Amino acid sequence: MLQHQLEKWRDTVKHFVIAYGPTETTVACTAMKFDDSTNHASSSIIGLPFPNVTYYVLDTHLQPLPVGVMGELYIGGEGVGRGYLDRPSLTRKAFLKNPFSSDDGSRIYKTGDLVKLLFDGSIFFIGRNDGQVKIRGQRVELGEVEMALRSVNSYITRAVVLVHKQNLVAFVTPGRVDGSAVKTGVSKVLPHYMVPSVVLSMDSIPTTLSGKADHHTLLSLLVESKAAYISGGIYNSHEEHMVPNSPLEEAVLAIYRKELQSEGMGMASDFIESGGDSLKAVRIVAYLRAFNEERPELQIGMGFSALSATDILQHHTPGALLQSCLGSLLDVKGKLSWPRKLWKLCLELYHRIY
Repeated sequence: MLQHQLEKWRDTVKHFVIAYGPTETTVACTAMKFDDSTNHASSSIIGLPFPNVTYYVLDTHLQPLPVGVMGELYIGGEGVGRGYLDRPSLTRKAFLKNPFSSDDGSRIYKTGDLVKLLFDGSIFFIGRNDGQVKIRGQRVELGEVEMALRSVNSYITRAVVLVHKQNLVAFVTPGRVDGSAVKTGVSKVLPHYMVPSVVLSMDSIPTTLSGKADHHTLLSLLVESKAAYISGGIYNSHEEHMVPNSPLEEAVLAIYRKELQSEGMGMASDFIESGGDSLKAVRIVAYLRAFNEERPELQIGMGFSALSATDILQHHTPGALLQSCLGSLLDVKGKLSWPRKLWKLCLELYHRIY
């Protein structure tokens, strides 16, 4: 049950009990009390197991994980079913021999739910294991991103994260949520590759007949919205399409566009949002260093010679990177520093000799 649904019934119902459990374990196997003392973040806690239920948070090798580490939930105990009727292959994958029991007949059910244990023994639900995707080589749990979205903004009542053209897109309710502020908040708690490229706020999330988020409709709304995609790069405003104002900016932007295969990229377009990753950052650095040798007349020289892939990732846009490189060659008064003057003298000498 979602937070806004609970608020709807708060005046007529004193206490709620949240119960969790798949059909394969005879429906309910954990529960917790949900009342006024329960905070917003606790809405993802599914409680403690019933007395006749055992549960395990395991890794991919069926090894137990410590408190606070995400893993898959496995359920044992009296309620575990026999299997799926006339589906022996699926039964073998989902109903496993219990490696933690001395009883040969004991089995555990592989739920496919990603959770983590809390210090009091309760279970914190994160999302489905089938919600794991790869974004530019990095594994991302969509449920973990959705949880982060809700945690950084208490006004968000629902969050759905989808993948579109190798970018994460978040849909949140209600419609008054500031998407830019949410992205900033998420970037402080998750790695850069897990931060949604776009956060779209709406009054309600479209659902299917079964009550689940309608992914097809959401992606259709995305295409129709102001957030547009150009060759895999995302933009939301005119500012991100800032055009280059000098031959140097044109050359640097051309390197970014070539490596990211994004002709719509501008001087203020975000590197990660446009499809960048650490490997592409390394290649861009190599291109920029080679550019020093090919175009000495542009006089950037030493600003690119000390460049690293970290600089590409930290300075999110081509414009910010170039400003950083040029800034390192100026003194506090905005005049050329002595290393820069030395480079300019060397450049003049180069032209005289050759």
